[in-house]
Amino acid sequence: MENKKLLDSLRGKVIVSCQANEADNPFNDPQEMVRMAKAGALGGGAGFRANMPENVKAIKEALPEYPMIGIWKVVTEGCDVYITPTMKEVDVLVELKSEIIAVDGTDRDNCEGRKAYELIRDIKAKYPNQIVMADIATLKEAHLSYEAGADIISTTLSGYTEDSKEKYALGTDFELIREIRREIPDAFINAEGRIWTREEAVEAFNCGADMIVVGTAITNPAKTTERFVKFVNEKLNK
Repeated sequence: MENKKLLDSLRGKVIVSCQANEADNPFNDPQEMVRMAKAGALGGGAGFRANMPENVKAIKEALPEYPMIGIWKVVTEGCDVYITPTMKEVDVLVELKSEIIAVDGTDRDNCEGRKAYELIRDIKAKYPNQIVMADIATLKEAHLSYEAGADIISTTLSGYTEDSKEKYALGTDFELIREIRREIPDAFINAEGRIWTREEAVEAFNCGADMIVVGTAITNPAKTTERFVKFVNEKLNK
């Protein structure tokens, strides 16, 4: 499917993020990721976002008709950039036929001493037909990533970087979605990050998102349980 057709097919759709990276997470296994993805598909999810080659491969093999947003989180000591940080990870995700590859599109230095968003240009030079999603945190980074050639601008990192940490407690960054839509009207926007409710999902679309990715609220039973328990305990003053 050509890129425009694929992106058009994802407008107004919900993508399910299938991730369980914590060592103590009982779902931290490729076959569990496949089961998670199958459940997401049964519920109407239009595609998946998955981390690490083994998980991307397993889900793609089990559900090849669903588009994959492939990422590879690599943590490097002393570096804040970890979402598909270099071409090494990109090459593997391309080989695994990830329809979309998400990378850090922030204005931070990666482990190679370059601005994270600069990798987008490198990907487009090497793989001109590869759809690239830029995970950003600020409006400035949306502009930088869009100008670098990103096909999708995603609000994934809002609230998780030094420049945006004050937004974490506010939940879904609706204002950032509105700002991107206003200033970059042609951008294909993915809303992602702290979307907990159906109402927030609808609001993200109303603010200008083309599609949304939902992870923890759907695919992390430990976190959803913790959220319920914490809320109940606080309300009952326990």
